[in-house]
Amino acid sequence: MAGCLFVVFALGMVGCLLAVPFSVPDLMARQTPAEHPSVAEWFVLYGVSVLTALLVAWSSGRRRPGARLLLAVRTAVLLGLSTVVVLWTRGQVESDNWTLESTAVNLTAGTTALLFRVAVRRWERGRPLPGEVWLALVPFRERDEAAQHYCVVVARRLGYAEVLQITSQNKDDRDDHVFLPNDGWDLVSGKPHWLEIGLPPRKVPYRDFLKDRPQGPCPKAAWRQVRTPVPDFQPP
Repeated sequence: MAGCLFVVFALGMVGCLLAVPFSVPDLMARQTPAEHPSVAEWFVLYGVSVLTALLVAWSSGRRRPGARLLLAVRTAVLLGLSTVVVLWTRGQVESDNWTLESTAVNLTAGTTALLFRVAVRRWERGRPLPGEVWLALVPFRERDEAAQHYCVVVARRLGYAEVLQITSQNKDDRDDHVFLPNDGWDLVSGKPHWLEIGLPPRKVPYRDFLKDRPQGPCPKAAWRQVRTPVPDFQPP
């Protein structure tokens, strides 16, 4: 029972923050005499809503390099969905009781945020995304076989992902490898790692990724090197 009450409270709180640009002006308009938000107050109200949507979107997806644009898109989508739901709920309730109407709006907006978060997390489950480190069966370059390796996903294609292999064998003397810090993806082994770079990515079918979730994000410094083209590189 306590758990259900907590969930309802949490939904109502998140929904209240998302719907605040509608609920607060509505309450002010019902005062005697009627009041209206100033420009600064409108800015604060919409700022609260946008910040809430941003936090929900941020907590929904996985952390990985280069995801800022996607985060902005998801924030905008959630704001749009919340606005539609809030306006629809207000049209359905149409009560003179502001508390009743506000409660209904808050709960539906909060439920929308919850469903949005669940949908994003379910969509990302098992999906290798660029900028992430995954465990997979990575094919050899010189023969038609594959072995279990960690790798960095660089692109998604129809039926497969393009990856760069990670190795624990020392490659300091190789121009086609860079040192890869363990930060964020390997907190257990303690081994140093190197990432191939400047080589054509290897193709790994999605069925050959061995876990439902990534090990973590590719360290930012290494990811910047991956995303920087290496002109006219000839592997040894």
